[in-house]
Amino acid sequence: MKKTVLILYSQRYDTSALAIKEYLDEQGRYDVIAVPDTAYDNFMAIKTYHALYKFTYRNFPFFNNLLINLPSAEAVRKKDSDGNIVPFKPNSETYQRWRKFDNISMRFDADYVICTTQYAIRKSVIAREKYILSGKIYALMTDFALQDNFVNHDIDGYFVVTNKTKHSLVAKGVDENKVYVINMPLAPRSALEIDKEQIRKEFNIRNDHPVVTLIGGRFGSKYLFDTLLRVCQYDDCNIAVVTGGNKFIKSKFEKWSKKHESSYNVYFDDGADGLERIYAVTDYLITSPTCAICYEAMLRKIPVVLMDSVNNVETKNSRYLVSCGFAYSGISRERLDISIEKCRNERDALANFCEKHFKDNGCEQFARSLDMIDEGVDPNEYLLQKNEEVVKVDEIIKTEEPIKEKKHKRRFFRK
Repeated sequence: MKKTVLILYSQRYDTSALAIKEYLDEQGRYDVIAVPDTAYDNFMAIKTYHALYKFTYRNFPFFNNLLINLPSAEAVRKKDSDGNIVPFKPNSETYQRWRKFDNISMRFDADYVICTTQYAIRKSVIAREKYILSGKIYALMTDFALQDNFVNHDIDGYFVVTNKTKHSLVAKGVDENKVYVINMPLAPRSALEIDKEQIRKEFNIRNDHPVVTLIGGRFGSKYLFDTLLRVCQYDDCNIAVVTGGNKFIKSKFEKWSKKHESSYNVYFDDGADGLERIYAVTDYLITSPTCAICYEAMLRKIPVVLMDSVNNVETKNSRYLVSCGFAYSGISRERLDISIEKCRNERDALANFCEKHFKDNGCEQFARSLDMIDEGVDPNEYLLQKNEEVVKVDEIIKTEEPIKEKKHKRRFFRK
């Protein structure tokens, strides 16, 4: 009889969760159920949460960090007067709004529960204890650095994508044997052969200049638009802008360009068909520190320049990528100029660097690790062999010379 894997993910962000589901379905070893947060959270509550996230993410980063990300919100269990942990009460009114989640947990009683959000982790732990469920709970963390509110000592393990995250979890008291470092789980590449020249024609590119692609991340258009204006100074480049369906960026740029006599080679794409065709023609990528996009680009040996980050999650990702030499910083006009120049001069060296550190889709490693856990075997030795060349945190060497510029106490609170 097949064992059941329940994947709890955020419908807006977790492409890695869906990639894992697709891979496990193809393997046929497990029955896989993927449930988005919209299926069990109160509709108005989750709608309000996403609205607050969208509103604060780019416009009010201070409140985003303070209220939304909750950087120090580690789960704390209540204790009685004797110091014993107080069990969760099945009839507690505090958790009645989670009844949909409880129903899902009891209905499937999965052998393995994979959580991609801190909220799903918390709810899974409570449901398992309340209803005496037998499944193991694992967190899937695809950020390059640790968010403290993912730490929970009641789950059975973590799947992470960097050694830095593993070391941070161990420092928080998590058993290192319960942390498994895998590559980023990604959707499979298109089986169709992509003609680079054909795609350039679709964009109406009629020259031999390189293509600089801009991707703005989850929400907002201000940072993407400001970066677009900076990149327009490069006359020897074509600029492809992935809007994600945001028509405001294109209309705003068209109004801006009418006021300037110079012509710009700017092409807009909503990315509705995925980014596979965009990557095929991209020579340099300028993006926000979004994990999957950065990993996909480096897997394809595309130089990455990072736009400014505004909340602690993006800031941690950016710091990791830049300090490891995986990406260049483009948080200001001066740094952007230097980074574009480095992209041009160090393309071959960076390609070799990416070839060493970004090799595989992590879905295979995840599936194999889950099989070994199911067999009662520790997958860490297997993963260590697969990732033996991956850079270690204590071996990181900064590759960029510091640039003197105005200091800010908390850079990710900047406008």
